[in-house]
Amino acid sequence: MKKIYNVSDAEMEVLEKLWDQEGGIRQSQLLALFEADGKEWKRQTLNTFLSRLEDKGLVKRENRIVEVVYSREDYNSMQMKTVIDQVYGGKLSNLVAAFVKGNPISKSETDTLLELLTKKK
Repeated sequence: MKKIYNVSDAEMEVLEKLWDQEGGIRQSQLLALFEADGKEWKRQTLNTFLSRLEDKGLVKRENRIVEVVYSREDYNSMQMKTVIDQVYGGKLSNLVAAFVKGNPISKSETDTLLELLTKKK
């Protein structure tokens, strides 16, 4: 899987709309979805975002049909792996330690995490 960097807020909005669709969608239909949400993007604006996402390997376009390359879950997993590798030396334990240090964690959350880790073994 490819590592992903620097997806803008607007590009993420496009990805979110695409993930909400079953399969591909025509660019014109995608633009209409944004218009229905009150976005006043022009066709060229959407095309610019799609081109950027295509350059990053996140979407593909064929015959005016746009599709995401990775599912939402795969994308999130890649992003998290990149953060863990770059910020926490590739160790999930370092991420958890940093999070727990700055944030209270409930007994319920602790139990859930322990259960997940036990299953992963």
